[in-house]
Amino acid sequence: MSRGIVARGNNAFFVFKDEKVMRNKLTLASTLLPLVIISGCGSESGGYTPPPNIGEPGSDPSAPNSYVKYQNVLSQSSLQVSDPFGEPGNKETLVKNGQFADFYNDHFYYDQSVENLTFAMSGYSNRSEVRVDENFDTSEVGVQRVLNASILPIGVESSLANSPADKDTITYLQIHNKGTDESGTGYIPHPLLRIVYEQERDGLIGHYWAVLKTNAVDCSDPVKSETDDCKYAYERIDLGKADLDRATDFKLEVREGKLSIDKDNIREVERDITYWSHLLSYFKFGLYNQFENGEAKVQFPSVSMNKSDTDKNWDIDQWKITIPASKDDWYGSGGTSAAELEPAHCHSSKDTLSNDSRLWFSPAGISFFDVSDGRMHFRADMGYGTTTENSNYIRSELRELFNAQALNTCSTSRDNTSWKIHDKATGTTKHTLSSTLNVEGYPDIQGQDPKVIVGQVHGWKIKQALVKVQWEGDNKPVRVILNQDFYKDNQSCSSGTPDYPQCQDWPFSVNMGTYASGEDWQYTISIDEGGIRLITQSEDGSNRVSHYLEWGKLYFDTNNGTVEMSKNWADDDVAYYFKAGIYPQFRPDNAYKGKVFDVSFKDVMISHY
Repeated sequence: MSRGIVARGNNAFFVFKDEKVMRNKLTLASTLLPLVIISGCGSESGGYTPPPNIGEPGSDPSAPNSYVKYQNVLSQSSLQVSDPFGEPGNKETLVKNGQFADFYNDHFYYDQSVENLTFAMSGYSNRSEVRVDENFDTSEVGVQRVLNASILPIGVESSLANSPADKDTITYLQIHNKGTDESGTGYIPHPLLRIVYEQERDGLIGHYWAVLKTNAVDCSDPVKSETDDCKYAYERIDLGKADLDRATDFKLEVREGKLSIDKDNIREVERDITYWSHLLSYFKFGLYNQFENGEAKVQFPSVSMNKSDTDKNWDIDQWKITIPASKDDWYGSGGTSAAELEPAHCHSSKDTLSNDSRLWFSPAGISFFDVSDGRMHFRADMGYGTTTENSNYIRSELRELFNAQALNTCSTSRDNTSWKIHDKATGTTKHTLSSTLNVEGYPDIQGQDPKVIVGQVHGWKIKQALVKVQWEGDNKPVRVILNQDFYKDNQSCSSGTPDYPQCQDWPFSVNMGTYASGEDWQYTISIDEGGIRLITQSEDGSNRVSHYLEWGKLYFDTNNGTVEMSKNWADDDVAYYFKAGIYPQFRPDNAYKGKVFDVSFKDVMISHY
């Protein structure tokens, strides 16, 4: 291993710490650029002038693969880069098969000043793109593939300012095709999908668009190009005006012949793509220029690609469960606090939680948890139960075990099975819980609203919950209850504590949609370094209500007047975990025996990227 070898050309530079890797990469790059090799302590020669605009914004580029949050997706990808001085559409694969090592250049680098993966490229039809290596069947049964990407265009309006009006587009995400087999047979030169920024279309200025190929016809064939199949081969779907002051989150999901597109956790597109099933497909992200006379730049604060089975819309190994029975009643010993079960990988003395678990409790005549008809069912009889520490209420509720399998521990006595917003251990900065549920039954008690919490975000050793999603009955809006600020170390708001009595005003709520019992509906909680996004909607996307509360900024659309979410919530030492299930919000009483909450979850999806 050398101290560092730098290879520079007229408009690019490559940096590797390993000399053998460097020589391999220089061979790949030699067809693109003349190189001057500089070794040893990094002195320069040959009158080299650094390329313009390198690292803007900021001037401290480094290798993206050195940062945990990009390693997973890069390990399964290759890098395609154009020579900006070459013919339009030229490209070279500079990195293959995930071998990024310490590679970066002025078209692909990590900007340390803003901690983002950055792509830059000039020239019409040129690109700097990461190509995920897997070629997949879009109709594969039992499998879903998801590309999550947070996109922040840099100076895009200036980039497009000098381009002709009919060439004013930049592509950031793609689903392309390899052909009908791995050798490329039957390839067509059209992607299935592009996510683009377009300066103007149909009178709309500066919007994101989804450009979807609606058939699998090769329209590069001069004969076919004149047919209706090619004249009407694309659907352009408006994804809304681009907010260029912040990153926008996109999620592309391919599952059993269906394509869905989410923007900022809101489902914007669902399409049947079975017409594409004979073509192997792959994801791409970065820059593909469809404009002239400028340089494009984009940053990806986060990006990930995940593949998972679809037989269950949750991963039971991510959770432990707390039930209304006490340890004494469930296990025969252990005390009067509520019993827990943990997944098999925890190697615990506790009972195992699995998709085959049926947590039948004879004294109450109820199953607290089971899986049937593709749904997780959570139940609690309000005439029976043991509360948990710091609570007067019972629960049948999942608690997230973040990164537990990688850590080989399920202990929640430390914060490493909880996540930080900027989680340095995993490189993740966006954290989302999304559930589809149905309140199938609830207690009908005179004078008592059937309040039940069905999703939460809690801080580790923090009594003030960050987020609680609360259903309150057929004809009342779901409320999300939040706290503007908090105490660490499980401290309560009480006389003698700092900020008392102001801390009594920390709790507040926002109204969401109204969803009746017996109806499937969804909630999404998404947290990042900017703030909290809350969404509820009916399963078909109707009756949608959303809120976005930024850290340290005033928010007015609440049930309690103007609030401000403290920036302390985003501190680096504050850890969180998600919860899902049922947590009824009134005390159990023997008089309520037989009055049961029964809530089923069709999906419970956690995303950290």
